[in-house]
Amino acid sequence: MSEFLVGISGAGLSGIELWTGMAALGVLGFVLGFALNNGSICTVIATRELVLEKRPARFIAIVECAVWAAIVYAILETSPTMQLGWSPFGYVVPAAILFGIGLHVNGACVFGSVGHFGNGDSEFLFTFLGIFAVLYIDSAFELLPDRSPISASVPFGPLLLAIALLAAMALRFGMSLKSETNFARLTVCMGAIGITFTILAVFAPGFSITASIGSIISIPVVGPMTLVCMFCGSIVSARFRKRRFVLKWPTIKTIFWRTFGGILMGVGALLIPGGNDTLLMIGFPMGAWQAALAYILFVATLAVLIAKFGSTARAWS
Repeated sequence: MSEFLVGISGAGLSGIELWTGMAALGVLGFVLGFALNNGSICTVIATRELVLEKRPARFIAIVECAVWAAIVYAILETSPTMQLGWSPFGYVVPAAILFGIGLHVNGACVFGSVGHFGNGDSEFLFTFLGIFAVLYIDSAFELLPDRSPISASVPFGPLLLAIALLAAMALRFGMSLKSETNFARLTVCMGAIGITFTILAVFAPGFSITASIGSIISIPVVGPMTLVCMFCGSIVSARFRKRRFVLKWPTIKTIFWRTFGGILMGVGALLIPGGNDTLLMIGFPMGAWQAALAYILFVATLAVLIAKFGSTARAWS
């Protein structure tokens, strides 16, 4: 594994081995994007369904992703790693609230933005542009102090995690009987997201969708390539579902709100550090209280805003 990681950074492997590794990352990114679109996975959609429709099934499904991730880490005997250590409590709290506001302004989380793009909603590219702007400014001016990477082993073994996963699935199935018709679709998509995301994070330490945007600056190959493959997977998924792909051009209004939402999300993710993808797939499996606190705070912020102002977010599959 260590030799492969060295190769991904550009040294230590032959050309064939390096390209094979890059192709593997591309395939994993494609599958991740396909599953994100196919399952309509988005924290904003899940929160809206919970708050306005009293339907918690999609939220339970999102938690399943974190359990899948923990199972993969446990099986591979690899510790989840945050490339930047957690910020102090005084940063995490306002950052999480800011991230929650950004989610509401944007109308989708990081996962959901990838899924929306696959549906032809090109305006969500500006979400990632806003996040990139924040990460670029921080990189250029070194606004925040350096933080050492932090890792921690998964606190439970594969057997206990598998039992927890089955319990979550059973709970979601019971809650889905009267209101949901996509239990099987969500189950497969949650497994695909949890497994592919985690393998990407193991092969390319520190991987996350948000981090991939930032790595355009520092590692101008792996991050951008993985992002492109994710977007392609999302598009192909939508093409299979709808039998067509129609690119919808953004308006000045949507460009402004998606960019502004992305900036708020970027600042929040920079300070925590990590967006909803990082918290779920890296922070939760390592048992970090900072991840639990940040996730609860930004979901609570989002829930309050949805209850007060509503939300147009809807599942598309």
